[in-house]
Amino acid sequence: MHSVPRVWLGGDGIMRIAYPHDFHLALEVMRSVYHQHMQITTEKRRLLVYADSVASAEYEVQQFASSAEAVALVRGMAIVVKSFFTRAMADLFMRFHRPPYPTSVFPREQDAIAWLTTTFSD
Repeated sequence: MHSVPRVWLGGDGIMRIAYPHDFHLALEVMRSVYHQHMQITTEKRRLLVYADSVASAEYEVQQFASSAEAVALVRGMAIVVKSFFTRAMADLFMRFHRPPYPTSVFPREQDAIAWLTTTFSD
């Protein structure tokens, strides 16, 4: 099991970020994820975030998602959440810090991929 976020480009052209179980999302981690994304590609991509059980996220992390740096890399973002608690955190994020790119929350990976694929054709 990974203790740090995993960042990769899927064969379908969708960037993916998977956060470990009960993970605390700090700004330093978000910057590291951003730099990993930049090492893989600098093209603006669809983004699938596996936040199944993120335990907490710093306020600055939510702000970073709307920063010029992040906006330059993301066409649209789908967030997969499983727990009620994580869903509540995602809903608060969407209400108060929604990024300027299309963003949606899903309980299932296949629904998130379908939304990214139909909404943003490459």
